[in-house]
Amino acid sequence: MSTDNSNKKLKKKRKFGAKSILSTFIVLFLLLGVTAGGIIFAVLKNTSPIDPSNIQNMLDDSSFIYDKDGNLIEKVHSDSFRSVVSIETMPKDLQNAFIAIEDERFYKHHGVDPKRIIGAVIYDLKTMSKAQGASTITQQLAKNIYLTHEKTYTRKIKDMYYALELERYLTKDQILEMYLNTIYLGRGATGAQAAAQTYFSKDVSELNVAECAIIAGITKNPSRYSPFTTEKIASGESLDNIQLIFYPNSTKAESIPAEESALFSQMLSKGLIDKFQYDQLNKGEIVVRKAVLNPSSVERQLTVLGKMLELGFISQEQYDEAKSYPIEIKIGSKSASGISSYFGDLVKKQVLQELITEKGFSEDEARDTLYKGGLRIYSTMDMNMQKIVEKEFENPANFPGSFKDSSGTVQPQASMVIMDPKNGEVRALVGGRMIGGTKIFNRAINPRQPGSAIKPLAAYLPALDKGMTAATIIDDSPHYDDKGNLWPRNYDRKYGGPSTMRALLTRSSNVGTVKLAEMLSTSKAQSVKTMISYLEKLGISTIVKSKDNPSINDENFSLSMGGMSKGVTNLELTAAYGAIANSGVHNEPIFFTRAETANGDVLLENKPKTRKVVSAQVAFILQDLMKSVVEDGTGSRAKIANMPVAGKTGTTSNNYDAWFVGYTPYYVGATWIGSDLPRELSTGSKMSAMLWSKIMSQVHSGLPAKQFDQPDGIIKVSICSVSGKLASSNCGGHVKSEVFASGTEPKSYCSLSHYVAPVEPVEEQPTDANGLSPNEAEWENQVEEWLDNGNTDNNSTTNNNGNGNGKGNNKPPQDNSAVPEGY
Repeated sequence: MSTDNSNKKLKKKRKFGAKSILSTFIVLFLLLGVTAGGIIFAVLKNTSPIDPSNIQNMLDDSSFIYDKDGNLIEKVHSDSFRSVVSIETMPKDLQNAFIAIEDERFYKHHGVDPKRIIGAVIYDLKTMSKAQGASTITQQLAKNIYLTHEKTYTRKIKDMYYALELERYLTKDQILEMYLNTIYLGRGATGAQAAAQTYFSKDVSELNVAECAIIAGITKNPSRYSPFTTEKIASGESLDNIQLIFYPNSTKAESIPAEESALFSQMLSKGLIDKFQYDQLNKGEIVVRKAVLNPSSVERQLTVLGKMLELGFISQEQYDEAKSYPIEIKIGSKSASGISSYFGDLVKKQVLQELITEKGFSEDEARDTLYKGGLRIYSTMDMNMQKIVEKEFENPANFPGSFKDSSGTVQPQASMVIMDPKNGEVRALVGGRMIGGTKIFNRAINPRQPGSAIKPLAAYLPALDKGMTAATIIDDSPHYDDKGNLWPRNYDRKYGGPSTMRALLTRSSNVGTVKLAEMLSTSKAQSVKTMISYLEKLGISTIVKSKDNPSINDENFSLSMGGMSKGVTNLELTAAYGAIANSGVHNEPIFFTRAETANGDVLLENKPKTRKVVSAQVAFILQDLMKSVVEDGTGSRAKIANMPVAGKTGTTSNNYDAWFVGYTPYYVGATWIGSDLPRELSTGSKMSAMLWSKIMSQVHSGLPAKQFDQPDGIIKVSICSVSGKLASSNCGGHVKSEVFASGTEPKSYCSLSHYVAPVEPVEEQPTDANGLSPNEAEWENQVEEWLDNGNTDNNSTTNNNGNGNGKGNNKPPQDNSAVPEGY
């Protein structure tokens, strides 16, 4: 009896104990629920609302720059590369691979998977960590778009809430599309399309099952499961089928070992690297490694394939085939090979400027739009022309006397611009040679002294526009500055006597140019202002005025010969000559024609800003004068076969800068050669003229032969080249055919006897330390004697109507031989 009572009491105690424990757990669960509810309420109270309908606009998308024919030049992105594509473009196997490994109940839950959450909580409690993820694909999308990647329960609560909101407004396919465009997949690639291009150099639509699985496997740990790792390239290792990847060199070496330099040369010869990468490698600015298949990534791939098989996404046969498929890494390129960054940098700069000025964007908004807005930017580049210039700039034979300076940069340096003068579209631009990298110093947009290349623009164009003609006579005789010093001097130390404007420009007379410039207005001061006014209308922005710098400025007649405080940029000089080629209308250079959004909507339409500078007739006459420069004068080395060329050479003091600027009926272009730190070149402007001809001959290959268009209102008249008047029977060998704007031709006939006193030419001699040649004093004495004999006055001219004063039958010391080459 007592035993039975004891058993009954024990049973009641156990029953009470069980009830007590259950009650305790219920109370604790309720307390935890209330506490958790309070925490969740507090978190959600401070959670910002979202607008799922706007999610597409929140995706960062890399922009792309294309040439004028739609060929990719450069992918523009910030820290990561992304290219947004529609889900219809993505293989079903890729979608299923991500669902299998990331969220197998994706199509069954409503944004949050309770079963997975419980499993993750139990795991975290067991391990006392936050290591187990429970996020669905929808939660991961919410995190990628709206939140940070910190591992806190607060963030977990928020991404669950946002996931539920996304599921209310978006379909499953929309969510999956956004997710596959936002997931980070290592090596700077964000989204499946970027990953396909980064690891396999192919479009996402071309991925097979094996490649889909290896990409889906990256998400767990992008650093660990990237499809490739990098290794150093061993000396003597075969370079066949090798995949290269480049990194900035954080520990720049003092010098590159000979065996490494030899390896770089081998890579260049095999076409594995371009000349720009070669330059950076030899300078130690970047390092190169080979990409090899990552074993951890392959293991992860098998896990993904196994999960796909388990869920019925693939068959056993597909599994076996994918498992045995040899993964081949092929590193995708983010820019066109062999193309320097100079052009692309200017495209980006101009897009930013237009976004700010035309669209009213702030600087930050413009930058975000360019680097993250998924723009499709159509540039003006002609890829073929650009590669021609790049190729010739790579050829050391085009730059005699080349050397490397203390920084390892090849000297002399050079720049070239080629532009379509009719619309201002820049077709090719290079701002240096044998230099790699991005955002590098661009010599095409940094000023250098132009030398005589400025003469047609500063003096001859305004003179023609002011009523003078190609037959106007200027006395190329000694000229003195305001202090009584003989200035300027012609480069050959000789004078030509009375000469037409055409003759002066053909032989690039300094004296004749200064005298012409002095005649542009009623006073010398006004004449200088006239020069500046025309140069500014031609787009030259680097002129220094006295109000900006009273002591050093360009308000003097040295400007007419290219003596400038800052100089002029190649780009602006090209566009200025383009105005002459374009019948007197200046087009500001443009580097892109339009920028579209990822949806194809036109965001920017870039049209050149035009400005009429002179009439078509004035422009044509100056053009004809510059044709003579190429046909008979200093620019003869710039000729190209079966195509007329008009242009002008330019050489600065001590041969520091060498120019040729010219154009054909198709394109205008300018070449500059010079050292970064001024140093005498081995030759003058003939080097630039020859390079211009070599490049432009290739550019015009296959183009139909064509002459310059002649506008209405142009006539040709036979004139005397000594007097500038209509030719008479006495003019003999001095008769020349000259072009005029109708109504400006001379009206009277020449009456001169044309006697020219024979004078032995005085050859130019090497200068001494004082800048005087051994025969300088003798030469100056001849000039003074010639003046004392009353042969001419200081500024003797004959106007455009041929009504000159008749002086100048005799000439000062001169040389009738051909113009020296290369000036």
